[in-house]
Amino acid sequence: MGLMDFLGKRSEGGLSVDETLMALSKGAVLIDVRTPAEYEAGHAPGARPVDPKELRANALDAIHGDSPLADRDAAVVVICDNGLRSSLVATQLREQGLLAESVAGGLRAWAKDGNPVIPGPYRGRR
Repeated sequence: MGLMDFLGKRSEGGLSVDETLMALSKGAVLIDVRTPAEYEAGHAPGARPVDPKELRANALDAIHGDSPLADRDAAVVVICDNGLRSSLVATQLREQGLLAESVAGGLRAWAKDGNPVIPGPYRGRR
């Protein structure tokens, strides 16, 4: 079952910003797969910075770290700058059996839709 099934729709090219907000309201986890410098310059509130290389080794640990409160079964929404990297990462995560989708248009679409983009430090999951 894909993330859009979770939301009751089928995705073509990633989630719209509205669909992303709905997924987050239903408990999905937002991960940002941009570089540390890109993330620090501005990111979606609550987005967890994750190095895409770490996802290959153990996606759940890369996303959730060792947090005992993490819902490791939560759907994952992946965001990058324009949607390209996040689309590739979401495909990789689905191949690993995770419920994952990307944000169509990435952070650019997020900001263009009027959602906040905040600067801040890159903090790993561990």
